Amino acid sequence: MTALTCQAATDSQNDTFRELPVEEHFEKWMVFHGRSYADESEKEKRFNIFKKNKEYVESFNNAGNHTFTLGINAFSDMTDEEFADIYLRRNCSRTASEHRPRRPSGNKPLIEPHNGPFHNVSLSALPVAVDWVRLGAVTSVKNQGSCGCCWAFATVAAVEGLNKIHYGSLVDLSEQQLIDCEPYSEGCGGGSMDDAYDYVVENDRLAKEKDYPYVGQKRTCRDDKVESVASIKGYASVPSLHNEAALLAAVAGQPVSASIAFGDDYVPRFKNYRGGVYSPDPRGYCGDPKGNFHDIAIVGYLPSYWIIKNSWGTGWGEGGYMRLARQANVVGPCGIFREAVHPIPYPIDAKPSPPMAS
Repeated sequence: MTALTCQAATDSQNDTFRELPVEEHFEKWMVFHGRSYADESEKEKRFNIFKKNKEYVESFNNAGNHTFTLGINAFSDMTDEEFADIYLRRNCSRTASEHRPRRPSGNKPLIEPHNGPFHNVSLSALPVAVDWVRLGAVTSVKNQGSCGCCWAFATVAAVEGLNKIHYGSLVDLSEQQLIDCEPYSEGCGGGSMDDAYDYVVENDRLAKEKDYPYVGQKRTCRDDKVESVASIKGYASVPSLHNEAALLAAVAGQPVSASIAFGDDYVPRFKNYRGGVYSPDPRGYCGDPKGNFHDIAIVGYLPSYWIIKNSWGTGWGEGGYMRLARQANVVGPCGIFREAVHPIPYPIDAKPSPPMAS
């Protein structure tokens, strides 16, 4: 089933069930998402949460003063706090990883300096729009499930895009390998895009998804048992703060992994996002981001928004994607300028062998 087909099914569910009594809507939602509960007490608890989420969604949409809409989705039986604990707070950003063991500072692969190719970029020199999905450099939308490993999905999405652009084949690569083998992450408990890139550079390997499939939990590393089909020379941070042009230039060249931040008051808007251009406040902030971070891939832009690939399945947002309003402020919309990172390819003649899509 394609992302568009899944999105159509989700939209149909929202439209068909919206007018039903909430009790009937919940029962149909359970069937649609294959949900079951341990006992009647748990089911009643989840129903009450579902009812509250449905009321919030309807109130938000009925207000009619936003550039985006919300909808019922797979997260609709979760409180905002439960959702944030799994999908946001245990995230993979450097902020969240400060309390974990860190790679020794003298043992890091080459990171390009901040005054590299995206420093002092002129907006007039950039394409008006870029869409790597349409250009065939983005794999299908994936679903991390209840594993807090967005850091791995954001990293892999960028490497997948780089390999397609530079070596010609779009290959679905393994997030599970990073979860199992990156030694400085906590697997489903959080990780860092920097550490994930470090692992790929130092080990010169990333396997196909089909050879090292996703299971949604940390297991024993077996990267020596699978064939490597992708590698990178290094990675670089995009110059941040007041620097929309730098991020535009980076995304014009390839998909880029990045981190976004949300205040508690913005969590339900993100959790229930259905479609449209997601707009932060006038300053570009999505509330006060006290620990709510999430890593994504930026896979394109248009004059008014960024194209965001998420890792929550096709039932969230626009077939698994979000349009995030462009705002040229200090940190970017929802802080997206803060931690944007892109992989650096080997020169074509220095690459051992290109990845093959099979």
